[in-house]
Amino acid sequence: MRKFMKRAASTALAAAMVFSLAACGQGGGDTTEGTTAGDDASSTTEAAQESDITGEITVLTQRTDLVDTDFADYAKKFQEKYPGTEVKFEAMENYEDDIAIRLNAGDYGDVCMVPTSVAAKDYSTYFEALGTVEELSAQYDEKFLTSRSYNGTVYGLPSGANASGIAYNKRIFEEAGVEGVPSSSEEFIDALKKVKENTEAIPYYTNYHDTWALSQWQSYVGAVSGDSDYVNNKMCNEQDPFSEGKPGYKVYNLLYQIVENGLCEDDPVTSDWEASKTMINNGEIASMVMGSWAVSQFKEAGDHPDDIGYMPFPVAAEDGKVYTGADADYSYGIPTSSDNKATARAWIDFMLNESGFAEKQGEISIVKGAALPENLADFEGVEFIVTNVATAENDGKWDAVHNESELNLWGGSSYQAEIIDTALGQSQSGFKSFDDVMAEWNKKWNAALESVNETWGQD
Repeated sequence: MRKFMKRAASTALAAAMVFSLAACGQGGGDTTEGTTAGDDASSTTEAAQESDITGEITVLTQRTDLVDTDFADYAKKFQEKYPGTEVKFEAMENYEDDIAIRLNAGDYGDVCMVPTSVAAKDYSTYFEALGTVEELSAQYDEKFLTSRSYNGTVYGLPSGANASGIAYNKRIFEEAGVEGVPSSSEEFIDALKKVKENTEAIPYYTNYHDTWALSQWQSYVGAVSGDSDYVNNKMCNEQDPFSEGKPGYKVYNLLYQIVENGLCEDDPVTSDWEASKTMINNGEIASMVMGSWAVSQFKEAGDHPDDIGYMPFPVAAEDGKVYTGADADYSYGIPTSSDNKATARAWIDFMLNESGFAEKQGEISIVKGAALPENLADFEGVEFIVTNVATAENDGKWDAVHNESELNLWGGSSYQAEIIDTALGQSQSGFKSFDDVMAEWNKKWNAALESVNETWGQD
């Protein structure tokens, strides 16, 4: 199942399904605050309220693929460490949609992944404070702590951080005659053409049917800007951000070119995410846009794990350099409605510091001093762009404009799907060009920006 929809850190990796969230209760303060560095990574929880770490907790997750395997092992180890505890999981196939219903009902477990559609100003309504950025930065990399923070207080701790690149089958690229890793959109298209001409593999797989997968493309906008402030502090105030030459245009134009040149699956409508994992492992698919989190799943999906590689997204910024985004994944949060906050916090500490989850998933651990995962070893010489948190005047504005626009770029939307439809000549709105699609996006964004600006900064 899908893992995460990588979010631009601005919005704390914003994404989002657009819906109205009814208040589920006011944020309270049972939670053990901040962890501190030390040999025992979970020492804060243990020192503060170890006697309270008992009983059952329910963990809501989007990782349907791990509940009966890795998560079951983590739960067993946690229960051995804390006798008298029990960890249960509820996995959701359509996490953002399902969690919206649970939030409105006030029933969203003891630990859940903070949904991308909750505005930063509303974090305290739904989630317990976990400590301040300053406190938690003693143990965790500060650049990832701001993804789910508000006014310096952290309400969600990222399960890891994703690098934004493209997964590919190294054997197929080699058989196709591709030399080296493509470092521009032109080189990438040329590589896919060689795959089509010289192998039986599908050069690129869109995963169109599972529209959440299209949201992965949005994760490259910050990196292609080459500017850590672009998303949260510039794009959120920018007219026509999808015009030619701008990061959003360049990112989505690569998707359009792939499809227009016939370098994707024959019938994207029938694509299958679960099947695609095995297909890229065995060489039926040559490449897919996915966050680094997906690499471990591709490696485990067949008998050819060593064939799976991961390359930087091959679109250069305005300065001509290729950058790689590195932003926080879904974040663990403790619902204010939880009846067992001490055990919930202990679970989060365990998952971050003892389970090895991030490393196994090929993600960057947020723990200070942790080594890069093996799948990113080949990113030598590529500069990582981590989206800066919004300034006070822009805090939450990207989310506000994005949600108002209804483009739903972090949710995987019909607007992203229309790029593929248009490239295939199947747009339901009649014949369009890529520029026509981008013009419509600009129109919606500009209207949303105007609307938000009318009330921005007002209660």
